[in-house]
Amino acid sequence: MVDLPLPLRHSLETGECVLFIGAGVGFNLLTPNGEYAPVARDLAVDMAEKFNISIDESDLSKVSTIVELRHGRKELEVYLRQQLADLEPDEAFRWLFSRRWRAIFTTNYDNAIQRAYTLVSEPPQIPITISLTSDLVQVDSRFEVPIYHLHGTLFGNAQPQIVITDDDYARFREPRRMLFNLLKNEFATSTILYIGYSNSDPNWNMVLAEMRDEFLPSPMPRAYRISPDTSAVDKEILAAKGIETIDATLTKFHQSAVLNLADTDVDYGKLQEIRRDIPTALLEAFDKNPAPVSRLISSWTYVNQAPFHLPVNLDSFLDGDRPNWSLLASNLVFERDLEEEVYEHLLDYATRQTTSTSTKTILGPAGYGITTLLMRLSVRLIQDRVGPVFMLKPSQELNEGDIEFACSLFEERPFFVIDDAADFVTSINSVTDRLNNLNKPAMFLMGSRTNEWRQRGRTPRGTEFQIEPLSDLEIRRLIPYLDNHAKNNALRELPFDQQFAVIKNKHNKELLVTMKEATEGKNFDAIIEDEFWGIKDELARNAYLMVCCFYQHGVQIRPELLAELSDVNLVILYEKLSIAADGVVVIDDVDASRGIYLARSRHRIIARIVWERCGNLSERENILHTAVQALNFNYGVDQKAFEAFVRADTIIDDIATLDGRTRFFDYACRKDPQSPYVRQHYARMLLRADKPVLALGQIDAAINLAPRTRVLYHTKAEIEKNLAISTPSERFARNYMIQSEANYEVALNMYPGDEYSYQGLADLYFRWAQRSTSDAEQTEYLAKAERTITDGLRKANHRDGLWIVSAEIQKWLGDEPSRLQALERAVSESPQSTVARYLLGRAYRTQGNYERAINILEPVVRQHFDAYRTFVEYAVAMIHVGQTYKQAIAMLELCRTFGMRDPRYVATLGGMMFLNGDFTSAEEVFREGQQRFEQQEYRTVQFTPPNPENVDQPYRIRGRVVTIAKGYCFIEVPEYPNIFCPYTKFRNIVISQGVSLDFQLVFTARGAIADDLKSLEDKTSI
Repeated sequence: MVDLPLPLRHSLETGECVLFIGAGVGFNLLTPNGEYAPVARDLAVDMAEKFNISIDESDLSKVSTIVELRHGRKELEVYLRQQLADLEPDEAFRWLFSRRWRAIFTTNYDNAIQRAYTLVSEPPQIPITISLTSDLVQVDSRFEVPIYHLHGTLFGNAQPQIVITDDDYARFREPRRMLFNLLKNEFATSTILYIGYSNSDPNWNMVLAEMRDEFLPSPMPRAYRISPDTSAVDKEILAAKGIETIDATLTKFHQSAVLNLADTDVDYGKLQEIRRDIPTALLEAFDKNPAPVSRLISSWTYVNQAPFHLPVNLDSFLDGDRPNWSLLASNLVFERDLEEEVYEHLLDYATRQTTSTSTKTILGPAGYGITTLLMRLSVRLIQDRVGPVFMLKPSQELNEGDIEFACSLFEERPFFVIDDAADFVTSINSVTDRLNNLNKPAMFLMGSRTNEWRQRGRTPRGTEFQIEPLSDLEIRRLIPYLDNHAKNNALRELPFDQQFAVIKNKHNKELLVTMKEATEGKNFDAIIEDEFWGIKDELARNAYLMVCCFYQHGVQIRPELLAELSDVNLVILYEKLSIAADGVVVIDDVDASRGIYLARSRHRIIARIVWERCGNLSERENILHTAVQALNFNYGVDQKAFEAFVRADTIIDDIATLDGRTRFFDYACRKDPQSPYVRQHYARMLLRADKPVLALGQIDAAINLAPRTRVLYHTKAEIEKNLAISTPSERFARNYMIQSEANYEVALNMYPGDEYSYQGLADLYFRWAQRSTSDAEQTEYLAKAERTITDGLRKANHRDGLWIVSAEIQKWLGDEPSRLQALERAVSESPQSTVARYLLGRAYRTQGNYERAINILEPVVRQHFDAYRTFVEYAVAMIHVGQTYKQAIAMLELCRTFGMRDPRYVATLGGMMFLNGDFTSAEEVFREGQQRFEQQEYRTVQFTPPNPENVDQPYRIRGRVVTIAKGYCFIEVPEYPNIFCPYTKFRNIVISQGVSLDFQLVFTARGAIADDLKSLEDKTSI
């Protein structure tokens, strides 16, 4: 009889034990031939014999490495799968899985654990397989148990990836560390039971070493190891590490445990606790099958019985937070014009006889109130008793099974409301297809930022609604709304008409921004900055900046991760935030029953402003580096943050140096070694940094990981195009051109409608023609470019990029009318293309056709507040048609958060402020610009203002030289502060102090500059 230590027995009876399974359990598994499952040594010997490898070695890792080198990875995996297939567990092994476990970890490649669960008549938990090399799977610990395959699994995956060779162990070290970090965070108080590990097992020694590294300096959890024939010395060494050895086989342990352990049936006390949170309409379904109902309610709000009884959050809503259900039920939100039109569509579907699904999508820029509109429509549906309504909770994954299960609960057709729907396009397409096949009707009401929705591939078919800027009717409703509900309404003392005029002048802004500025009477960015610096506690202020780093991408952050990044205890972090950042950092109760909480700012726009304007470059770089190292992919929200960081060029470019950006991506590659997209974005970063040769190495590595991924070949072709144009040697350049052409064609063979590859290929031919010195070759490649454009216009769905290339060709050929016609066609065929409108508007503005420029750019500046180059063109055109600098400045301020990255934007905004007499504001803009740009960027003239008396002429003024230094001087003028002049000598004239000059006033990102000087004393141009 084996003596079970009391702590282990208690842990097993309460289901609080974590199980580790090693290869030694092979003695409890039988092959179809009735033999024991092979252990590592047996596999190594048999493999060497199978593949005719003469090696005096029984190390499975080394033998596997040789097999992969000589025969290939597929051959290695097929052999191992054959050896480990159809293993049948014995009674002792099956018994293990009749118990409840907190989690199961295994270093085995087989599926014996999953097979054992199928053989247990009433398993206490549903097993969820999670491979080290697979995508993340969400687990509900109340009903499910995760099985973590630390070295991957050969079964259940279309493309299995296992860790077996020496290179594999090195490549997946970081993902293993993340799993042990999960063990430390989630199961630190659980007892660990090791089964199937001998003291000489290399996997056992690796597991212990990596766990010890992760837990230091904290002690390891209490642990027990079942293993026969352990020497006294080994027992003593293990005991010193906190591991008590039970000298028994699994079979003997099972025999004793059956006699000594109490049954671990369902914890009815915990079940009743869960039941209290289940809506009454779903209780009957819960009693029949608690697991799927609990999972459904964890991810979705059942709006018909949402928490309408809570206090309304009006104050925080006016500060930019989401409304709560009580606020909506009390009708205390602002109504948009679009609401009635969408609601009529929803009612029409509800009353129509159909067995198919329907999708309605509300699109618009950030800050236009899409979330509020979706919630308001949901409340109206339940108030009118139209049917069951479910809304996906923020930061939750969309599980297709949840939707299908919800459809089975009601006779009425359900409504599923999904915000940020662009994140779930693939799942939505899949579940709508399945419901249609099952003849199960359902309505999907979705919301998304327009730009994010357009960037997705196949979006769900259905009606799309565009939410517009504030209309006159909306402004007339907004004024009494603010008057009744806003505490600090700065407009209250003005007459109604003046209030209307103030808001009307802001009609291009987001609703959120308009409401905030109207109530506080200040610029929105300034309000947010004041609020940030008003947090006096440095720890809370820095934590807020970290939260904004994540939430600007719509990703919330785990408080545990925030505490780790802040280097403080979680309790202290909560205390600091509750005092110093209450209402600024919002902690959402995602699932209190499972202890899941997430932190965010009130709005993504606020997060972007805080990140861009309140953190300096070194702080932001440090946060990015530490965050990417601390992220743990075993948490879905961490994986989302990682993908957002890697894919956002603006985030990466916040890292000042190439070395810093390289270190970021090197760590990202270790973090997710199997992701081709991390390598792709690494390559794109290197290309932007003018390192195309290094970029080529990274994109080749990405293609090796995913050789059938079309976008990778497009990226490689873009890199090779860069090399073809920039390489001095014509021989090497031609090779790169041919390779680039071939990779564009690979992408087009994968998808003949790929507009980006047609555009890239046409641009390659055009730029090669520009490079060529041969008239014949120029003609040949221009003809190739035109043929490619013609093919693309015929086959691609989106053609604006092709018209842009066509316009560039016409410009080079000197055919300006044809160039404009091509750009006009691009806008006509893709009216929502911001690039095509920008290029056409710029062409009109350059020609002096300012009214047409304004008309063509108007739709962009009304909706796309990140299109700062378009705003610059629009503002310059405004001045040329007689509008004031004050009006143009107001337009540029709309995109200031984004524009301050661009030297032309800085020069134009600062220059217009200067010309408007706002010298202090202009100085602040120029000062910020100098901190952001390279010397060459802030020395280049970016804004040339027109003469106020004749806008077709440059603006010239007169002044007197008052200060001369080495290489520059200052000119005193009556109207403005002293003007910097970068000359002391020009052409044949030496500038001396006191000389009077006539000069053109221009602006760089550094400030006002005197250019094209003329002496007023001798009339000589100097």
